[in-house]
Amino acid sequence: MSDRRPIRTRHVGADVRLPVWAEDAALASGVAAVGAAFALSDPLAAVLSVALGASLAVRRTLPALALAWATAAAGAHALLLTGPTAAVIAVPVLVHGLARWSRRAPARVGLGVALAGAVVGPVRWLTTGEEAVAAGDVLTTVAAHAGVVLVAYALGRRGRDRADRAAAEAVAEERGRIAREVHDIVAHSLSVIAVQAEGGRALAARGPERTFEVLSVVSATAREALEDMREMVALLRRGDTPGSPEGNRPPPGLADLGELVGGLGGRARLRVDGPPAAVGSVLGLTVYRLVQESATNFLRHAGSAAVLDVLVVVTAEAVEVHVSDDGLGSAARDDGRGHGLRAMRERVRLHGGTMVCGPRAREGFGLHAVLPLRTPTEEGVRP
Repeated sequence: MSDRRPIRTRHVGADVRLPVWAEDAALASGVAAVGAAFALSDPLAAVLSVALGASLAVRRTLPALALAWATAAAGAHALLLTGPTAAVIAVPVLVHGLARWSRRAPARVGLGVALAGAVVGPVRWLTTGEEAVAAGDVLTTVAAHAGVVLVAYALGRRGRDRADRAAAEAVAEERGRIAREVHDIVAHSLSVIAVQAEGGRALAARGPERTFEVLSVVSATAREALEDMREMVALLRRGDTPGSPEGNRPPPGLADLGELVGGLGGRARLRVDGPPAAVGSVLGLTVYRLVQESATNFLRHAGSAAVLDVLVVVTAEAVEVHVSDDGLGSAARDDGRGHGLRAMRERVRLHGGTMVCGPRAREGFGLHAVLPLRTPTEEGVRP
């Protein structure tokens, strides 16, 4: 369907936050400080508390290192101390982080190590003292420690599964949207063919000399519609039910980028290099959506003083899209509800292209996509 809704230029207000590594470093510092504060009377316990808490500093950036680090520190806790310190809270925190942010295999390794520690630690601390401890008390303590670890893992997996489902739904929704938009492109072309054919019949009755001109338009439009249909088959190899078209206006493309960027109220610059006519309707629509999504994210997250630069380069082999801004970049807070970039990555992948995006080294956010003029799969559906 044709979607040229203007982008609202009202500043939404970008919430600023620390980068992921800084957030984890702050958490690690807090846990280490609390653990050390409760163990000041025992220098070894204080040192091991700092070591265990510090493992959280890389729980999302280097999860394997965090797991190895925490395993060594927690093992030293169990073997060298006569009781737990407050820093052991780092263990379920790390298990939750592995379950939420890492792949399933490392998360399960972390769970297994933590459950082993939940057994070894309490047994070691309760059975090596001078006073005898009932077996029931030991089992209860082990069960409590293991229960905390299992709850942390379950909460992490629940968050991960929810995010994965949302991502899958976003990709499926985008594929359906692509199918509807390509349907509209072809419907528009067929409408032109029908109008020209009717006009050609009337002209043939009055003056046969113009029949060739009308038939040439019909032929060219039919070939274009066939190309679009072939590209749709190449992009959407599974069945998606296209929606009904909304009128005969074609979906937006490269020619509409000026209007889109102009809607940002003078905060954006656009440059298109190369012949736009070389870009087909479907590919042009994808380029438009990439810029549209980038502009929307720019307004939401970049800040009121930022400027957006859009560069589209058309070559003989591909279309390159460069979008960058000088806004907040990694300091902008993501509310976690948007999946626009993931959907755009799916569009680019279906075209056989590549897309890289993320905060830039110094400031702002950048996106670079390369879309071949003909996808590899498209060649396979040609007669």
